[in-house]
Amino acid sequence: MKHKTALIVGRFQPFHKGHLFLIKRALEKADKIVVGIGSANISDVNNPIDFEARKKIIKAVAYKEKFEDRLIKIVPLDDFFNDKKWLTNLKKQVGEFDLALGHNEWTNNILKKAGYKVLKINYYKRGIYEGWRIRKLIKQEKKWQDRVPTYLISNIKDQISKIQIKNQKFNHVVLGGTFDRFHLGHKKLLTKAFEVGKKITIGIATEEIYKNKFLSETIESFDIRQKNINNYINYHLSNDRAKMVKMIPFSEFTGGADRIKEIDAIVVSRETFPNALKINELRKENRLRPMTIVIIEDVLAEDGKLINSERIRAGEIDYNGLSYALLPTPYNLIKMPESLRPALQKPLGEIYKSVHQVIKFIKFVKPIQIITVGDIITDSLLKEGVNPDVKVIDNRSRRESYIRSDPFLSTIEKGQTLINNPGTINLKAAEVIKEKIKSALYKKEKSWIVVDGEEDLLTLPAILFAPLNSLVLYGHWKHGIIAIVVDEEIKEKVRKIIKKFN
Repeated sequence: MKHKTALIVGRFQPFHKGHLFLIKRALEKADKIVVGIGSANISDVNNPIDFEARKKIIKAVAYKEKFEDRLIKIVPLDDFFNDKKWLTNLKKQVGEFDLALGHNEWTNNILKKAGYKVLKINYYKRGIYEGWRIRKLIKQEKKWQDRVPTYLISNIKDQISKIQIKNQKFNHVVLGGTFDRFHLGHKKLLTKAFEVGKKITIGIATEEIYKNKFLSETIESFDIRQKNINNYINYHLSNDRAKMVKMIPFSEFTGGADRIKEIDAIVVSRETFPNALKINELRKENRLRPMTIVIIEDVLAEDGKLINSERIRAGEIDYNGLSYALLPTPYNLIKMPESLRPALQKPLGEIYKSVHQVIKFIKFVKPIQIITVGDIITDSLLKEGVNPDVKVIDNRSRRESYIRSDPFLSTIEKGQTLINNPGTINLKAAEVIKEKIKSALYKKEKSWIVVDGEEDLLTLPAILFAPLNSLVLYGHWKHGIIAIVVDEEIKEKVRKIIKKFN
């Protein structure tokens, strides 16, 4: 039985002999075909050739292979990262068809679930005829020409500059974000915009946009965020190029990109890609041409997860993606070298003589979290009605047993007891502190940690793991109460100190 209309879906980046094999199989099975060009709205390292160029190439194939009269149409199929939206758009673009042919399991499964007949075609010499292999050969300036139909070589040569992405491509490129804690992901976003755009507009979010973000109260001021972007622009671009970059505040997610006719492309990450799709839908409603969406590759932290400002604010990583973590050792502990003792006897933060001064400081700082290390400072705050989020004690003061009064005894008994010998940091104890800090941050759970041994050096992992703008308090035998407002500078200082432990 021959079918009336067959659908072929592919990205054709670039068109190669494997694609031609698939089309010929479709022509054997159906009277007519429709070609859907996938990722039509995307421009990135995996999708360097735009929709119109790919459409032109497929038309050339139809002419050379003499099936022009059997090709109903070539349609763009945008990426949505949402199966339902992708299928709805496919139906709208393609219209009626009674057979789909393809290699891609994801595409085939969506169509099968929707009730379409799908014929899975095995890849034709997959080890040779795959788009990524050909793009790699082109970039390496190696022989690729034998992998595409001969009559397409000149056409594809015209696209080589786009595959290598060396030249400016778009007249006006936009991008936007909060740009808090300027990090490697932000740098990659800006670098890509500089690479593919001539005129560039950068939108910087105002509080109206980010007020509901996690830890929004610790997001840097607009001026600081703008200054960081400006420094990066001036460092990486010539004066003439820098003049083509404009920064604007925006208080709605579109940043006005849904209404400005002259915009050609938008640069986004995979996280912000859905917003670009929404803006393009609004542009269509406003009878404007959709922007090309340029997606940067994921920028990963040391732990393999995405770098983003939220993780930096939460104290998990720094702006370079390095994790605040303690590396395991055979004995699950690290020892303080005697050479560090004089340095660690010096206060790490501001000195306060009374708990009332500390409470006044707390009201001024409005910390994300309060972490106390030490019995006296912990009890003193509790007696004044301030309940720290994480309380680390050892039931001792100046190495003497500390007699604790009621009403805290029953609460303390529920705390977790950890071993930490003097002059060391027990890595298991440090990990528990890390988990308790996270529980306080994400679940709003307050906790006690009772140390069997000595808790003094556990101040260091408490600082290392704390969210930015937290307050770590510890007692000092000579000076009084030490208050540390956690920022990236003190976290880096502590990381360097701990690296000297052995």
